[in-house]
Amino acid sequence: MSFSFTTRQHLLDKLDTEVYDLLIIGGGITGVGIALDAATRGLKTILVEKNDFAYGTSSRSTKLIHGGLRYLKQFEFALVKEVGSERAIVHNIAPHLVLAEKMLLPLSEGRGLGVFLTSFGLKLYDWLAGVKLADQRRMLTRKIRRIQNR
Repeated sequence: MSFSFTTRQHLLDKLDTEVYDLLIIGGGITGVGIALDAATRGLKTILVEKNDFAYGTSSRSTKLIHGGLRYLKQFEFALVKEVGSERAIVHNIAPHLVLAEKMLLPLSEGRGLGVFLTSFGLKLYDWLAGVKLADQRRMLTRKIRRIQNR
């Protein structure tokens, strides 16, 4: 088995000589999804990205299907609803690509929005984005408790 290292410049130079069916600019979740779909349909596809692939996805905090949580903080309620709806569509048509994952967001006293506002904001997000009950947020405390199924 041989391995050859190709530089970014070499790949960019190939753009002048190779012919592609589709050029995608941007390696975020949308660009990568389009590239995957096009390649599986047999199109000769190239994707170019300014930085690393998925560099700016979800505001650089995670590499997840876009959730739109940051728009809630900016009071973009319609956008939160739209992004949640789009995420649900992707989940329904490609469940093999979208898996619900739990995340733990630690809160510290005196930092951020505080427990009450964060809890309210996440509940509002769940409602606006149409998050299924099983995937909705759950607030935990320092006390270790036996968490019972709902």
